[in-house]
Amino acid sequence: MLDRRFRVWRYGVSHSELLLHAHADTTHLEHLNVLFEDVRAVKLRSSYQPLILAPAGNLVRDDILAFADVPQQHRLRYLSLTLSTEPEAGFVLCARVTVLALDKTNDPNPIRSWPDGARVLHTLRRDDQVS
Repeated sequence: MLDRRFRVWRYGVSHSELLLHAHADTTHLEHLNVLFEDVRAVKLRSSYQPLILAPAGNLVRDDILAFADVPQQHRLRYLSLTLSTEPEAGFVLCARVTVLALDKTNDPNPIRSWPDGARVLHTLRRDDQVS
């Protein structure tokens, strides 16, 4: 759980990337980016506070994969993540998600996918997720 206000910042179909961003403020010294890569399907609200990324249960995962029309032979490549504990809060189907932190004094443009000087807080790939 990331107890910050994250906004949907960018979704690029051409690069299959989704970026959620939380700005640094007076109580948080770092910007946070959540970068989803090789995105196949999304259902999003405009913002999340807190942001809770959780593996979808088997039934929900099957529904997400069917919705995205992912062929059976490729289904093991993707993470099915829900974005909150609230009903209908959203999901992302992707190959990898990375949480990045960047000191607010390091970069005047922290809203790039992977800003210079960013440090990785967490990465999750399908290989890391239990089926």
